[in-house]
Amino acid sequence: MIRMKYTRVWQTALSKKYGVTESSRIISKARSFYHDYSSQLSNNLDSNSRGILQKRVLPGLSIYQALQGHEDSDEAILQEVEKLFKRAFFEWMIHGIRLINLLPDPFPLIRPALRKMIKSEYQPGSQEIIEDSPDSFAVNVYQCVIYDTLKAHKADELIPIFCSTDDWLTEAVPKIGWQRSQTLGRGGDHCDFHWSRLRAPKSK
Repeated sequence: MIRMKYTRVWQTALSKKYGVTESSRIISKARSFYHDYSSQLSNNLDSNSRGILQKRVLPGLSIYQALQGHEDSDEAILQEVEKLFKRAFFEWMIHGIRLINLLPDPFPLIRPALRKMIKSEYQPGSQEIIEDSPDSFAVNVYQCVIYDTLKAHKADELIPIFCSTDDWLTEAVPKIGWQRSQTLGRGGDHCDFHWSRLRAPKSK
């Protein structure tokens, strides 16, 4: 049985607001939801999509469901979920972010990582690379397993939070340029990602 990620960091955060006993109940409920959702995954999923769902999407969906009834409004629940997402995201990414920010010109390191990410996170044929040059990497994405899964579970309200992870990373890595005018999760007909080099190499 696959364990739900982020339970430790989420329980620590929740205990500060709800207390240890209640936070344990919330996490237990989330694990139950997670196991149910995991058991419903299609056997036709490729390994990359399955990994994204099991490690990122289903934990978020499960903690969201577990928090129902613990806040006064749906908006308050979403705000709490966003805080939990952000905490887990930065715990996972913090070492890489620190390394990137130490480099005077990180784009040459990031560019191949972006290529790999696009291939691993999106199904073949669902994306179009617009530019791949020493100073720019741009891609349009027309289908997203995160978007499709949350829509299927009628949890559309969570989609913009997942989209926000790109914004959080951009704010944390100021040496790389970033632009995006639309996403599927925010009503666009595709997601347009554009990363760019902000610091040109010194001339010889």
